[in-house]
Amino acid sequence: MKRSLILFSKIFYKHDPPRGVYHPENSLRLDIALNAIKRENLYDRVEIVDTIDQRYYLYRDRVHEKHYVEYIKKLCIAKNEGFIDSDTYINQHSFDVATHALGCSVYAVELSLNIKEFLVFALVRPPGHHAGLNGKAMGASTQGFCIFNNVAAGALYALDKGLKPVTILDIDVHHGNGTQEIFWTNPDVIHIDIHEEGIYPGTGYIEDLGGGDAYGTKINIPLKPFSGDPEYIYVFEELVIPLLYVIKPRCVIVSAGFDTHEKEEISDMNVTSRFYKYLGSILRILSLRLGLGVVAVLEGGYSAGLDEGLPAFIKGFEEPDVDGVKLSTKPSKYVVDVVKKIHSLVKRLHYSI
Repeated sequence: MKRSLILFSKIFYKHDPPRGVYHPENSLRLDIALNAIKRENLYDRVEIVDTIDQRYYLYRDRVHEKHYVEYIKKLCIAKNEGFIDSDTYINQHSFDVATHALGCSVYAVELSLNIKEFLVFALVRPPGHHAGLNGKAMGASTQGFCIFNNVAAGALYALDKGLKPVTILDIDVHHGNGTQEIFWTNPDVIHIDIHEEGIYPGTGYIEDLGGGDAYGTKINIPLKPFSGDPEYIYVFEELVIPLLYVIKPRCVIVSAGFDTHEKEEISDMNVTSRFYKYLGSILRILSLRLGLGVVAVLEGGYSAGLDEGLPAFIKGFEEPDVDGVKLSTKPSKYVVDVVKKIHSLVKRLHYSI
């Protein structure tokens, strides 16, 4: 029985690097993902979304400051083709493509409200979790390939529908600094972010817990380079899953980055498809027990992560097998210590896990 829906549009092919310039975030990522989906007999889950309710686009202007949105719009209208920082490019189509990606992500949340115990996967680009209020976020040097923050728009939509709290679970190898900045003082958004320590954007420390009334709702889990399935599964078993059962979110949105995969060149992690299947399985079980739909929005992943990790994630949700993918291998002492430290922090704050 189908338990997932994949949203996609051909407009996402129109955002591409300047001619003659190689960039890992390019439209070939879509081909890798779609070919993997076809190979694994999941293509009948794909829904082409070329038209979006214009109201969904308005979340772009609520997520970002007006001057930043206008800045990107003017560059694209003028048919500029180049880089707005050392990482992030635009062309004449980028404003429309990024807006459609954001709208598609909001639409994914709308669908999830009506189909419980279901995964709605927004196969969109460009990614968004590094884009903050004004573009660059929390002192990062660039926007990390991102233009508008897709998951942030989806979370705001969920809040507008009265779903509190919303949990954003970011598994991309890079910290979602833009998302964290946007919701830094919002206590209704629980942002749980697992990422590689010491790489771009240089944010996401354990001690970064949110501001004002939201203190304690931003939970960062930095892992050392070369962490793999044992470390990630341990983090979920000992920290993330217990947290989610305590929080009881009304909506879960996954910043679904597949660049933690061991064959991805953009990071130094050793995660395999086994973990992504485990993650899909866990989210299905959570959706059953908490009675909610799950949304995933594509972030990073440029080669094997999309080819192997993405279909494993979807199949894990449709055919959960948590015990079958767990490992007997023990996690590193480092990750055990990290989890203990975070436990001590959250126990002093809002949660008892």
